[in-house]
Amino acid sequence: MGKYKELGKLTPISKVLDELKRNVKIRPKIVEKLTVDSVGFISAETIQSPFDFPPYNRSAVDGYAVRAEDTYGASTLNPIVLKVKGFMHASDSPEKYSIDEGECVEVTTGAPVPKGANAVVMVEYTKRISKEIIEIYHPIPPLGNVSAKGEDVRKGDIIVKIGEVIRPWHIGLLTTLNISKIKVYDKLKAAVFGIGDELVPLGEKIKPGKIVSSTLYLIEAFLKERNVSVLIKDILPDDVSVICGEIHEALKKVDMIFTSGGTSVGVKDYTIEAIKKLKPELMIHGLAIKPGRPAGIAVIKGKPVFALSGYPVAALAVLSAVYEPFHYFLHNSALPLKPKVKGILTRRIYVEPGIRGYVRVKVFKRESKVFVEPLAVTGSGILSTMVKGNGVLIVPENVEGFDEGDMVEVELISQLF
Repeated sequence: MGKYKELGKLTPISKVLDELKRNVKIRPKIVEKLTVDSVGFISAETIQSPFDFPPYNRSAVDGYAVRAEDTYGASTLNPIVLKVKGFMHASDSPEKYSIDEGECVEVTTGAPVPKGANAVVMVEYTKRISKEIIEIYHPIPPLGNVSAKGEDVRKGDIIVKIGEVIRPWHIGLLTTLNISKIKVYDKLKAAVFGIGDELVPLGEKIKPGKIVSSTLYLIEAFLKERNVSVLIKDILPDDVSVICGEIHEALKKVDMIFTSGGTSVGVKDYTIEAIKKLKPELMIHGLAIKPGRPAGIAVIKGKPVFALSGYPVAALAVLSAVYEPFHYFLHNSALPLKPKVKGILTRRIYVEPGIRGYVRVKVFKRESKVFVEPLAVTGSGILSTMVKGNGVLIVPENVEGFDEGDMVEVELISQLF
């Protein structure tokens, strides 16, 4: 039998992040992209509105643009008579008409309000007497039914902040303001390796002793969801030389490496040994996190290597605790806020002191109360917890778990049951 390795002192997550920030030299490039192609990217600049929007007063309804003071006292018993000078469509120039006392202009929704007008009477409160004459049966205050210039956006208003993820609504406003190109952080490039003689790619016939390298695909999906390009994806055997050689070659082509498997203390766990042969300037093996403590974090020639567990739940915990905040740090961005809910814990949870726990939970509502049920609190490879659960309960390092009946706060990953 081979000799089991030993896992050293566990490193707190906060220190892992500090060391990564201090040692990693890569940064995403800043590129200019077409606004319509920028969704999902992180803005590399603060973008301000170049002008007021709307750029002029517009009608919010179909009706007649008037001088508000000309409508005072109007009613069904005492209609006000106005002269119609013409018609304005949304595509017309604000300069098309100008009105004086006793005059009005017929307008559609979105049409400019002509000079001299300061309100719009809805067509429902009018009656067309002839081509040039209408009666108005309802008074209107100044700016009534008018979208005022700059009501939506003022010149100089911030539309997107540096470090903000571009979302569809940003695209809508940026294009409204005729901003056709913006500067964003380009996609980081990654390689993902599944490590283990037992692993096979998705779709291959599974023989006895073999399993699909599902954690590899989980990591890939996690990265793609954060707009990272996975350029290299492969399965490697339990062979130190092969693992070392593939990581060495991949580092020439990508910004960072992710591996799954081979990080624990078993006789055929070679990933950490292979990484050490590449003489990293930073090497951490053993994180103060549960699940995921056998993970390794390294930096080689300024590029990070994340050696994750082959168990999917453990790998996901480290991705969430370490890579995700580091990803946003690289992009001068803040970690996005996640929806949270408080509920009553249905079963005791224990996590060793000094260890950060990530517990998959099921959050559900019963008779107006919210409950939190832990799922498979032992075992870092229980795949079902990732689909049966709808939340993650994070146990801080300074807390030895929670007792049944405690009110706890949970990060939601999907809707309540």
